[in-house]
Amino acid sequence: MDLEALHSFLAVAKHRSISKAAAGLYVTQPTMSQRLRRLEESLGFALFERGWTGVVLTPQGAYFLPYAATLIRDLSNASAVLGTKDPARPRSFDEVAGHPHKVMFGVDNWLSERSVRAVVSTALGSYGADEFRITSRPATTLIDLLELNQLDAAFFYSTESDHPFHTEVIGTEDMALVHPPGTVLEEHSAPALTELLSRYRFVLFDNPVLTHHARITTTLIEDYKISRFHVVDDYRTMHALIRLGECISVVPTGVVLADRERCGTDLPATPLPGLLPEINVTVGISDAGRDHGVSDDFAASIARFLDAEAPGAG
Repeated sequence: MDLEALHSFLAVAKHRSISKAAAGLYVTQPTMSQRLRRLEESLGFALFERGWTGVVLTPQGAYFLPYAATLIRDLSNASAVLGTKDPARPRSFDEVAGHPHKVMFGVDNWLSERSVRAVVSTALGSYGADEFRITSRPATTLIDLLELNQLDAAFFYSTESDHPFHTEVIGTEDMALVHPPGTVLEEHSAPALTELLSRYRFVLFDNPVLTHHARITTTLIEDYKISRFHVVDDYRTMHALIRLGECISVVPTGVVLADRERCGTDLPATPLPGLLPEINVTVGISDAGRDHGVSDDFAASIARFLDAEAPGAG
């Protein structure tokens, strides 16, 4: 994506004026307008509504803006860590940028702490602590990095089975209804679930969850007639809305267990086997991972660890 166009977009959104944004970036107004037009054409939607009083973001532009700002900030942060010209460069930057690591593992940041321990334990079984690094990121990012051979292996939730790298499903999880205290699903049936969902606004997670779990979200909307939503982008906000009796939602059962591990929450959760599609717990290994000696036993070792530490195991 054109970074100049993104900078221009953010400047116009800030100043609400193409001419002021152009002056701030030291370019002409026609150049600024051309950049915006090029960006809108590449995206397929209008970013601004233009009028005599200035420009305002369209709904699509307002939705797109945080992603553009995050991208620019992330690139700036990476440049700061990797750059060498600043004499005041912090020592920690050198340690991160120059830290040697042989193998890169990824973990879906929705997975439980137990799942992270499984990856760490498996990695330590084959490599020294200085020979690998583990990164926690959204599943969509892990999938992209595996395809680009920038991760050797990753552990993530997935509703799809077709990936351009080797995958092994080591388990499945039912979805669970997370609901306010005092409410119950009267019976395990689609009509009862539809009725309970109709009483509340449904917490709908924004990206990256929205696109990655589109199949489950579509099933909820179409089969259970959900029409009232509250959009959030993190689990803590969902938790607060449900605890205060405003909303209801559906997440993988492992996410519920992870929440109980982290903070001992007693927020009610009801598994929904048969009422919603299951979600796969998947290990992916890239071609680079194969070259670095990551074998199918990596997935098997994670599965064994999780079985040994499962609630009630032993």
